[in-house]
Amino acid sequence: MNIFSEMFHSVFDLKSYRRFLGDKDRKTFLFGFVLVLIYFLITVIVPLIRFRVSTGGVINLLDERIPDLVVKNSEVTASRRLEFEGWGICIFVDTDLPHSQAGDAERYLADYPMGLFMDQDQAVIKNNGKIRRILYRDIDPDVYWSKDLFLEQAEKFLNVVIAIGLTVIFAGMELLFFLGALAVALLGMLVASCKNDCDLTFGQLYKLGIYTRTTPVLIKALLSIFHFWIPFYTVISIGVSLLYLSAVIDR
Repeated sequence: MNIFSEMFHSVFDLKSYRRFLGDKDRKTFLFGFVLVLIYFLITVIVPLIRFRVSTGGVINLLDERIPDLVVKNSEVTASRRLEFEGWGICIFVDTDLPHSQAGDAERYLADYPMGLFMDQDQAVIKNNGKIRRILYRDIDPDVYWSKDLFLEQAEKFLNVVIAIGLTVIFAGMELLFFLGALAVALLGMLVASCKNDCDLTFGQLYKLGIYTRTTPVLIKALLSIFHFWIPFYTVISIGVSLLYLSAVIDR
């Protein structure tokens, strides 16, 4: 049987489990790898694609919310006013606003550990309680910066972060899957010890444990599609696998 056929039989056909013991170790590992890959695609990649389609992506959201900001010839201009307060950050940008009175920016940022205040002549940056003031006239006239450049660099950085994040998440899912199969095998030894006629070794129980994880993993994937959460599902899923394993031992 190929891997996908084995997935079907591991859910609906207990008789097939004894045949699974004849699979080579690399095929069993590949079975677990592909099963987790399917779960990863359903629970992570599909929602990510939906978010991208519905919103245009993070960069598009930034493009819509950030005003066109240009630094050129020691001048800073923003296309519109921007105000934001939240997540411990305060931002105020209005380059049409005349030079603020001394202390105005500091008072505006006083209640936040991080923030940005920009008017016609200056930018006041607050980071971890420390204030830094930048006068536009002190900026090198050769310096050029715009929102488009920022978004271009942000997109490159975001792509790297997403790639690393997805890799870490997928690797974590694979690790947890095989640790789950190990837990099933260890508990399966207790079940097997209660059955005097059981002739399965720990290695065989572990191999069977991988196949018994099919139903719990697919159920969890379906639950994620419908945004339904079951408390203590990890414990429940181990129990479901043990039921499969116990039924196989009895055969």
